[in-house]
Amino acid sequence: MDSIQILHTSDTHLGHRQYGLSEREMDVYDAFGEIVDIAIREHVDAVIHSGDFFDSVSPPPQAYYHAINHLRRLREKDIPLVVVPGDHDIPKRRVLPPLLVLERLGLLHILGLREPEKRDLRTSRGKLRVSGFRNIKGPGARQQLLQALVRLGQGSDYPSVLILHQSLRNVSPDYELELGELPKGYSYYALGHIHVYRKYVLGESAVIYPGSPEALRRDEAEEQPYRYVVIAEIARKRTVSSERVKLNSTRPQLVYRHLYREANEFKTFLASIREEILKAGLRSKKKPIVHIIIENIPKREKTTIYDTIEKLLRPHTLTLRIQATTIDTSLPRTVQESTSSIDHYKILKEMLGNEDLAKLALELIDALSMEPKQVALDQAEKLLQKYFNIEV
Repeated sequence: MDSIQILHTSDTHLGHRQYGLSEREMDVYDAFGEIVDIAIREHVDAVIHSGDFFDSVSPPPQAYYHAINHLRRLREKDIPLVVVPGDHDIPKRRVLPPLLVLERLGLLHILGLREPEKRDLRTSRGKLRVSGFRNIKGPGARQQLLQALVRLGQGSDYPSVLILHQSLRNVSPDYELELGELPKGYSYYALGHIHVYRKYVLGESAVIYPGSPEALRRDEAEEQPYRYVVIAEIARKRTVSSERVKLNSTRPQLVYRHLYREANEFKTFLASIREEILKAGLRSKKKPIVHIIIENIPKREKTTIYDTIEKLLRPHTLTLRIQATTIDTSLPRTVQESTSSIDHYKILKEMLGNEDLAKLALELIDALSMEPKQVALDQAEKLLQKYFNIEV
């Protein structure tokens, strides 16, 4: 045996309902179905999932339904799926992890749920070593992970994959591990938790975050409009090749930033992006999600501007997210400029001292601005459950 071909995905978040929209929940299932389609079409030997398979430890029934249907298709083709539990997959209380239900049905292999684990799989082209451990967060996480990596050891004399759902220093200031601390000798390092694609190299092997199949926040959509899985060919202690494969089922998310000057110029801007929105919807056969960030709106014109945006764009979008900063034109220009340049995320991060809490605060502000108010409250509850796994 010279090599094995794997498909690497992560952060599928089955059951996630962005903005409380049922269409967004279906988008997540569509993307997972396409991932299985690609695995079957490309005749891969195994599918590697690096965590956050479900969005919560209490997935809705439809999340189980779609997961079971698609995983059965993999099983029929004798393609094993191996997953390490991400932070969204691990209950904080003593309840049954949802991944165990799927494992008991013989639809996937959970790796490292309780302790660091390595396992040998028989694939269509030979033996594959998979090693990994569940996500660890909080005080002491780094030391626990370093000890777990020592227990897992280095790669094997045949193709091997190390699977983790953690942040590296290269991708996040709130990291648990550094690239050089990963054990040497694995053919491929399958990482999850970061929702945008990243690739690094350790020796002769690729270290990859494939990103989430759907952008679940505005910043993710803005940084990476297209979403991917990775297909890699691996041999003993090295990655022969790795390729990003674009997902075509994902819903477009378009982000526009505009500095308001005057009404006519703004209407011209809206007309131009309206054409882009229409084209994106036609290409994907899904109405886009559109985010508009406008700066320097005169306070007295805010209502008129919002009404204009709604009238021109709302019919062509699944949801329209507007964020605006206003200025009081009666104030001196220097004061107007200073108030319009406030970075809310930076302020929240400094106040809270934590990147994840700052993101949660911004998401809560966004959620609580939704209409009707009951939808806003429902979305806020889901965010608290997502971040802290608490019932509200």
